Amino acid sequence: MSTLAIKGGPKAAESLRVPAWPLLTEEDRQAVMEVLDSRNWGRLYPESRAEAFEKAFAAYHDADFGIAVSNGTVALELALVAAGIRPGDEVLVPAVTFIASASAIACQGAIPIFVDSDPETLAMSATAAKAAITPRTRGIVIVYYGGYPPDMDAFVRLAREHNLVLIEDCAHAQGTAWRGRKAGSFGHFGCFSFQQSKSLSAGEGGMVITCDPRLAEEARLYHNIGRKVGFPGYEHFVLASNYRLPELSAALLLSQFTRLARQVQERMANAAILAQGLREIGGIKMLKQDERITQRGYYFLVLRYDGREFADVPLRTFITALQAEGVPCGSGYGMPLYKQPAFARAYVAELLGRAVEDVPDYPNLYLPVAEHFCAEEQITIPHAVLLSGPEGMRAILDAIAKLKAHAAELRDAIA
Repeated sequence: MSTLAIKGGPKAAESLRVPAWPLLTEEDRQAVMEVLDSRNWGRLYPESRAEAFEKAFAAYHDADFGIAVSNGTVALELALVAAGIRPGDEVLVPAVTFIASASAIACQGAIPIFVDSDPETLAMSATAAKAAITPRTRGIVIVYYGGYPPDMDAFVRLAREHNLVLIEDCAHAQGTAWRGRKAGSFGHFGCFSFQQSKSLSAGEGGMVITCDPRLAEEARLYHNIGRKVGFPGYEHFVLASNYRLPELSAALLLSQFTRLARQVQERMANAAILAQGLREIGGIKMLKQDERITQRGYYFLVLRYDGREFADVPLRTFITALQAEGVPCGSGYGMPLYKQPAFARAYVAELLGRAVEDVPDYPNLYLPVAEHFCAEEQITIPHAVLLSGPEGMRAILDAIAKLKAHAAELRDAIA
């Protein structure tokens, strides 16, 4: 019998025990039951739980204001409209991210301009972003992919030099900090998601944070059907949607939030164990270690695979073999965003109300770093795995070491 689990052998990571996610405690149950019993299920009452969560989360992320919303996608949409992005504006966005980072731009009538990744960090390249700026460029949506920050020094400087709106998509980055300052507090707005799989979760939910009181007021106006705080309930000042977070979700998030800081530290400690072990094994490495990243939140751990050190086993085959060994893993979102069917040129032109020739030819775009990373390098491990303790990290390392030792066998098995 083969030693490889994919061929019927024993699993190297059989001992790996990943906690079910989201974690659920009796405190969480009690928090939700209190809201149910109160019958105040919407946030439109004084001192609501949504308001309490806004204040607590914004303070944790070094911002002055928080606006809780129903999910992370509408957080981006709200930030874009409140910051002044309008139809026809061009907005730079990374090619490697979840679709909402770009679809939120298009759904506001603006034009997403995809930018290539930095080869060391896989975040949006500041150099490539600068080269993509045109007279029509109005904003930048930067993404903390997997929780890893882009070069915030460079992007803050770039936005200031070119008078651009800077929006931080922090859906993956609860707890990430750059030079001691938390994600979401650098740009005009920071946007977060609390969807089921996120490291702070209520099934759905989102947050927009800012340090600018004027922008906070504008965001609150658009978030609450055009109502101003302190004015009569049926007086509306702009045409806007309803982005409000329900009280049941806010109560659950407040309870879950009490554990976030500890979980951030636990994930970081276990990721450090993995990093050291991977350096010893070789062939798979973490993203660039940057001393400016002073705290790291995770949505998933992003690893870079070098097939040359694994007998030229293709990435997809390696991921399948690693899964068979008992390690939960995948390949992120699988492809650069511009390859998604949703970015067919005719469809985007219809959505934006523009002629096809006025829309970038997304399907024929080729950004080399993003293409290579998605096809040849990217391995992602869910953040819950990083809560499985040092023993869990050693089980993952054992599985990777086993695949490296038997790489030729794996290659020959698929030949």
